[in-house]
Amino acid sequence: MRQAIATLLATVLMVAGGHAQVSKPSQSTPTFKADVNLVEVHAVVTDERGEFVRDLTRDDFEIYESGQRQQPTVFQLVDLPAVEPGRAAAIHASVEPDVRATSPRFDGRLYVLVLDDLHTSALRSQLVKRAARQLIERHLADGDLAAIVHTSGRSDAGQELTPSRRLLLSAVEKFQGQKLPSITAERLAVHLNERDLERAVADSSGDGSSSSQASTRVDDPRDPERAMNAQRTLGSIRNVAKWMSNVPGRRKALVLFSEGIEYDIYDVFNNRGASSIMADARDAIAAAQRSNVTIFAVDPRGLTQLGDEAITIQSLSDDPRVDYGTSRGFANELLMAQESLISLAQETGGQAIVRTNDIAGGLSRIERDTSRYYILGYVSNPSRSPGKFRSIDVKVRKPGLKVRSRRGYVPADLKAADNRDGGVKPGTSPALAAALTNPVPVGEIPVRVWAAPFKGAGKQASVALAIEIDGPSLKYQQRDDRYFEDLEVSIVAADHDGKIRGSDRQTLNLKLKPETHRILTSGGGVRMLSRLELPPARYQLRIGVHAANGGSVSTVPIDLEVPDYSKPLLALSGIVVSSSGAPMLITPRPDEKLKAALPMPPVATRTFAKDEVIAAFAEVYDRTTPVPHDINVKTTVLPKGGLLPVFTAAEVLKQDASGAMRTTPYKAQVAAAQLAPGDYVLRIEAATADGRETASREVPFTIRPETLQRSTH
Repeated sequence: MRQAIATLLATVLMVAGGHAQVSKPSQSTPTFKADVNLVEVHAVVTDERGEFVRDLTRDDFEIYESGQRQQPTVFQLVDLPAVEPGRAAAIHASVEPDVRATSPRFDGRLYVLVLDDLHTSALRSQLVKRAARQLIERHLADGDLAAIVHTSGRSDAGQELTPSRRLLLSAVEKFQGQKLPSITAERLAVHLNERDLERAVADSSGDGSSSSQASTRVDDPRDPERAMNAQRTLGSIRNVAKWMSNVPGRRKALVLFSEGIEYDIYDVFNNRGASSIMADARDAIAAAQRSNVTIFAVDPRGLTQLGDEAITIQSLSDDPRVDYGTSRGFANELLMAQESLISLAQETGGQAIVRTNDIAGGLSRIERDTSRYYILGYVSNPSRSPGKFRSIDVKVRKPGLKVRSRRGYVPADLKAADNRDGGVKPGTSPALAAALTNPVPVGEIPVRVWAAPFKGAGKQASVALAIEIDGPSLKYQQRDDRYFEDLEVSIVAADHDGKIRGSDRQTLNLKLKPETHRILTSGGGVRMLSRLELPPARYQLRIGVHAANGGSVSTVPIDLEVPDYSKPLLALSGIVVSSSGAPMLITPRPDEKLKAALPMPPVATRTFAKDEVIAAFAEVYDRTTPVPHDINVKTTVLPKGGLLPVFTAAEVLKQDASGAMRTTPYKAQVAAAQLAPGDYVLRIEAATADGRETASREVPFTIRPETLQRSTH
């Protein structure tokens, strides 16, 4: 019975198309040319002991698409180092940077954790939280990205792709299972109600007889709701896969934490949603295969027969002839749910962590699968069987080796319009607009970004941004005695619902004299400042830069919590950092509000030379009392991980009588020469005189041993 269910479900799902393959690139991601017919396959190759095989060459592989031999045009080994749990915990415990920067390419692991609250019992919510926390805390390294999705559609509880473990763990903590009672339990409840009604009728008639027949089917009263939940979970998988479709050259792992879909898709005569769920399963698998997304399924219950539920049902059962679902039916229900997870994983080249209490070991296997694989790419014939499933078979010529990869795919519909514009302003170049829709950052130009919230008008916040573009990486065109380059910057602010709440677009036409060109190419750059007026919410700001000469593009996402400054009695804005090295970058348009507070523009670097002077600025928002009073503000610098400050500055802010919110500027300076080279945390704290109301902000930074003249920032 078990094997029959597994085989049948696998067959149903395979009809749709491809399986996301577990492949392994190397330390660098290969370059994929813009060819819509290029098929990317990831292959995990293991020996008889289950160990990954690292020494294979292109010639060791054979690829067949629908039986026809293909010639690989892309070959790469990915072999990322294992994550050190202690190192991951240390990173998590440290102060998060307030600056994000590009890297030449994304070489880390990419996870989307899909938390299936629709198919997790409320009483077992902690099991999902524990497993998801383990993956985040023990298996995410520097450079990795992860996102959180709840299948119920709770966008306020989800999290966009981010390296921040704090934000990911916060999203996990919002998880709450809401699985319906089992089908068997629901049928039993109906039967018991009908039995009691029959007995009541019999007692009232006085004959004491019962109308129960030898066999009566009892339908699941919550079948429509159960079917809808199954469709929503499968829809979440499909949407995540589509979202990751334009990320090439990297293993894309969808980790599904779920107790499985227990809906009986085979009883099409009695379960009205069976055919629709089968179609949704095909669509979800096809989307994952087409996008080369690998599904890893984790049943957090571990090795279980759900004995408590079975015992309850058996103890309440009083008539085994009634087909409401016996303990055998309950076991089949559990089996159906587990096999749904196994099939989703197998059809996409992943693994299912089910029927085992070794959840930690399973998560380690997921990390290994996303760290070590081969990337193979070949150009497919677009005219052959358009729109139909194409099987993929990867073989290794060396005997005794096992290959795991996606089993096929359905080609994308090239006629389907892709109207995603990423919320950018009109006039944004197509290259930049396309890059901003990519979930993974692009780093063709070194760019640093800083963003911080300030109180705006009413409940609005005014978010200040600084975008610093590396000067030496730009390609200047020389005409006569001038050097030219055109820069375009686009900023989009999306809230937790994905709604675009603000955007900005700026262009800069550089026409540089030789001496200015020399500064930019010897370590300087361009700094562009912006302001967005945003309501309180949790945002991901997407910043894109496009350089016209050469068409280089970079994108940087930065997560930002914009508080409602009208609520707390005492609050601080974000911290602005500037330094005496700020003039190393050209700033064509100053921020007028910050210009009055700081002699230099804000900088988006947090690494300073030993001869620089660092300036910090923040605004204090105070409505603690309408009478005159003092607010104590203190700036401290602590070694990273240390408890004893190496620098302290204190100031008392005199507050006048007022019933309204008071906004008071505060600034402090730190000479880098006072600090030894190393990593530090700058902390600003504000408190009322009695200490009842406090607010604080922290910024990590680094002192380098070089002087400003030799520092390139």
